[in-house]
Order: sequence, then C-alpha cells, then structure tokens
Amino acid sequence: MRASTLLSESLAVLGKELTAELRSRVALNAVGLFGLTTLIAVAYQIGPYRIQEQDRPHLLAALLWVILFFAATSGLSRVFVKEEDAHTAKTLRLAARPLAVFAGKFLFNLILLAALYAFIVPLYCALMGYAVQGVASLALLLACGAVALSATSTMVAAIISRASGSTTLFAILSVPLVLPLLVMLIQGTRAAAGSTTIAAVLPALQGVVSLGGATLVISVYLFPVVWHD
Repeated sequence: MRASTLLSESLAVLGKELTAELRSRVALNAVGLFGLTTLIAVAYQIGPYRIQEQDRPHLLAALLWVILFFAATSGLSRVFVKEEDAHTAKTLRLAARPLAVFAGKFLFNLILLAALYAFIVPLYCALMGYAVQGVASLALLLACGAVALSATSTMVAAIISRASGSTTLFAILSVPLVLPLLVMLIQGTRAAAGSTTIAAVLPALQGVVSLGGATLVISVYLFPVVWHD
C-alpha cells in the first residue's frame, strides 16, 4: 500500500511538472534553443571537413557531449528553482514525501533529456558528417548517460535552489561531479562510432552504469535532508 502511495505521489509530481512545462515551455525552449544554437555555431566554425581524419573520432564525440551537457544545464537547473520562485516549495513539502518529490523531478529531467537527445543527436550527426556504426550501442549509452546525468542534476538543483545566482552555482557544482561521467560517455561514443558490437562500448557502459547507480542511490538517501533543511 505504501509503495502504491509513493508511486502515485511520484506520478502526481511528474504530472504537475509536465503540465507546468507544457504551459510555459521554459525548460524545453531553453535546452532546445541552446543546443541548436551551439550546434549551428560549432558546425559553422568547424564543420565536418575541417578536422583531420585521425582526430575526427575523438573530437566529434567530445563535441557532441559538450553540446549535450551545456544545453541540458540551461534547463535542468530550474527544476527546484521554479518552486522557490513561485513560493510553492512549502506546499509541495506538505503534499508529497521527499522520495516522491525526488522521483517526480528526476523523471521530469529524464524526459527533458530524452527530448534533447532525440532532437540534437541526429541533427549533429547530419551536420557534422558523424557516421556512427553502432547505432544500438550509442542509443544504449545515451539512455544510461541520461539516467546518470538526470540523477546528478536533480540533486544539485535541489541543493542550489534557495541560493542567489542559482544558475551559476549549478554549473560550478555540477561540472566536477559530471566530468568523470562525460569522459566515459565520450570514450563510449567514440567506440560506438567505430564498431557495431556492444562489446566495444561495454567498458564505458559499465562505468556509466556504476557511476549513475551510485549517484542515484546517494541522492535518494541525501535528498530528504536537503529538501527539509
């Protein structure tokens, strides 16, 4: 019964987030426009043919994740800030348990990241001439990376929600936490581009899953303290 109640509370928080976002489209427009603008600037300045052949695999993989990460930070940081700005945080604390709030916000960020990836990644491959042989491997890597990045971003957003200059603080706190994850995602993306087998990306995938799982577990335990502090 308690698990059912927790699930319903989590889905209610998720539904509230989706309804508010569909009305305002603040986060969706932020990540979409930032990602598109950055991608066009990179494609215009670098392009698919201004990189030497031996440098293309690693550089194109790194540029992809730099664009995805910084586009994501423009929208993920507001998931708790908007509650403080609208003065609804106290009401949310009374209406739902901390774990349900975290789960709902985490799922919302995950959906936002999925929309960003679905929009930017194919466009990036087309504009930059990035041929990926292991499409299934890359899709699996993107999914695992989204879970890990969503968990980290949701927790950091909760920590900085009541601080002034929260967007700047979000970038300062999240970059050191996400840097090891980005390194593994870049390595995995490079491997997926050159091989059709999942075995090629398995070392990077194991690292992403381990780091994402550890971050998610730690966030679940620490979030009630942050949320009620």
